[in-house]
Amino acid sequence: MKNYSFKKFSLVLFCFPIFCFAKDWNFDVLMDGKLIGEHTFQLKEEEEKFQQLTSNANFKVTVLSIPVYKYKHISQELWNNNCLHSINASTQDGGVDYKVVGKFETNTFKLIEPAKEAFSAECPMTFSYWNPLMLKQSKLLNVQMGEYTQVQIKSLGKETIKVKNENIEADSYRVTGPKINIQIWYKDNKEWVKLESITPDDHHISYILK
Repeated sequence: MKNYSFKKFSLVLFCFPIFCFAKDWNFDVLMDGKLIGEHTFQLKEEEEKFQQLTSNANFKVTVLSIPVYKYKHISQELWNNNCLHSINASTQDGGVDYKVVGKFETNTFKLIEPAKEAFSAECPMTFSYWNPLMLKQSKLLNVQMGEYTQVQIKSLGKETIKVKNENIEADSYRVTGPKINIQIWYKDNKEWVKLESITPDDHHISYILK
């Protein structure tokens, strides 16, 4: 039996006193064409250029209706003017637990967990597919492992894809790096609409917008 693991590949317009708006991305997640769960992202804008991003993933893989692998992830990210300000993320990957906690201080992002380390960055970003400014980065923070990973991002041009049973034209990009092979699509206004990934153990992961 294969060892399933996602650590290798590793998200209403109202105005309230605290938040100016909220934006949601809700995806069904398929592995090799089979529905295994969902991944949701909610972005809330606060005062003074701060944004709060909540990412919540819940996957379950079954074989002959028997659960063989479970994955849960929740991340709270605070952003300041499109730069990561702080993060608090927890992940259960099969039987392994991960924790990533860190904050930005004067061009340096300090990780409290998994290790008390720091890396220099003027504007750190996670794999924040919801923010098209991610496409200009050469390094991204893995919110499960706490690794600041080197990436290459290449435009693949426009493609016609199906989103919510409608054919649309979208801009496609390839994100590659150590054990990373991801393709993402955006509508003309840079709205994230789709993601696909090939894992190191050759599983095909698809994010389908609900």
